[in-house]
Amino acid sequence: MLLRRVTKHVKEQNWFAVGVDFLIVVVGVFIGIQVANWNDARSDVRVGDDYLRGLHADLSADAAMLAFEIEARHQQLEDAEVVLEFFDGRALDTNVFFGRYISAIISNNTQPNRNTMQEVLSSGNLRLIREPKIRTGLLELYALYESIALTEAHLARDFDTYLYDTTFSIIPVQFEGPWDDTAANRAAAQALLDNIAVENGLRLILVNLDFNGSGIIANLEVAQHQVFTLLEEIENALDKPRL
Repeated sequence: MLLRRVTKHVKEQNWFAVGVDFLIVVVGVFIGIQVANWNDARSDVRVGDDYLRGLHADLSADAAMLAFEIEARHQQLEDAEVVLEFFDGRALDTNVFFGRYISAIISNNTQPNRNTMQEVLSSGNLRLIREPKIRTGLLELYALYESIALTEAHLARDFDTYLYDTTFSIIPVQFEGPWDDTAANRAAAQALLDNIAVENGLRLILVNLDFNGSGIIANLEVAQHQVFTLLEEIENALDKPRL
């Protein structure tokens, strides 16, 4: 209809009417583009908010996981320190020695919840998380998780190299006490105490967990702080008025 009207006005050489028709077309196109952009922006906000809610759920689970891991790693550190006291001359108590020893050499891995972050990165939608502090914080947190995983893998290799084969060629696979003060248990304990590889493996536990205030424990505590900060930032972002 508009095309017929424009054609009619051109034939009549009614240039004012032609100008009005052209202006109507331009305004209509402009409004259409703005509406489409507005709808796209609303869609992006909805998707971004869904990501934030997913990240909040993942990070809440991480907070519980990290609390458990930090406590477990502190216990592992204490266990290794107690066992090393026997290497340094403490009178042998087989129940304490084996109980702490087995606890110290149990391998453990941090398991962060990556589902939402992997979806965000694989889809190329990191931009939909509009708050720069949250984007930066997430990237830093998951980089720290990678660093923790590398150190844990190094510790696991130490266990394989120095501890597991030697330990379980000397004692039975027994993860719970009591370890009675028998001649056999005292002989097995002494065999471990006389093995330099075992001592080195235990000392490497201390290095990997807490060497001069760094190591796995310190990184887990930094990650825990970052998780709490991100949870607060996400909650604040979701409370803000959206489009």
